[in-house]
Amino acid sequence: MAHFSGDTSLIELLSNPQNDVFTMIAARWTGRVEDSVSSLERDQTKRLVYGILYGMGANTLAEQLNCSSDAAKEKIKSFKSSFPGVASWLHEAVSGCRQKGYVKTLMGRKRFLSKIKFGNIKEKSKAQRQAVNSICQGSAADIIKIAMINVYSVIVGIDGSISNSSLETKYHMLKGRCRILLQVHDELVLEVDPSAIKEAALLVKMSMESAASLLVPLHVKLKVGRTWGSLENFQVDQC
Repeated sequence: MAHFSGDTSLIELLSNPQNDVFTMIAARWTGRVEDSVSSLERDQTKRLVYGILYGMGANTLAEQLNCSSDAAKEKIKSFKSSFPGVASWLHEAVSGCRQKGYVKTLMGRKRFLSKIKFGNIKEKSKAQRQAVNSICQGSAADIIKIAMINVYSVIVGIDGSISNSSLETKYHMLKGRCRILLQVHDELVLEVDPSAIKEAALLVKMSMESAASLLVPLHVKLKVGRTWGSLENFQVDQC
């Protein structure tokens, strides 16, 4: 959403996050210092952001935030005032879809939504929500797929998968000692030989962070553990 909207405030917050993203957004939105944002306010801000991204109306948002519809409307209005680039892009995304009949993801995949023009009121409203959501969620899907291809190409030893020959030599040792196990939303889960953890971690970080060129950086968090349920934060310089 920050990339497509070009909102300067949102880009600034996501370019160099010093704290939890939603805590920072809540502080910017309310004009307060981050330390004063409570966990409840942080959670409500997260619900609001995703509600706007998913095209959630005031009534549904009111249920999510346990407040009145009028209060929900005011929160949406206030948020859009704080991040005007987001408000403009939301309008442009819907109007563009209405004009063309489809939306496009970051990598050019199209989703046709003809009912945004020709459906009844309920169908048009649903198509408007899908227009905004499909651009962002579809682009996120593009990015994780590219990252998976990049990782897979290296660990199976496809020639030329890495343009830098020194890196190709470095990661060649992962062949047969590392495999992609699962993809869960924006996460990749790999099984790795314990002796190759550092190299695998570097490969995953590099592949995911370079999967797309956006107006904000793609920050990657690494975790390592013997089981999925026992993963702990990992820094590549630990080894």
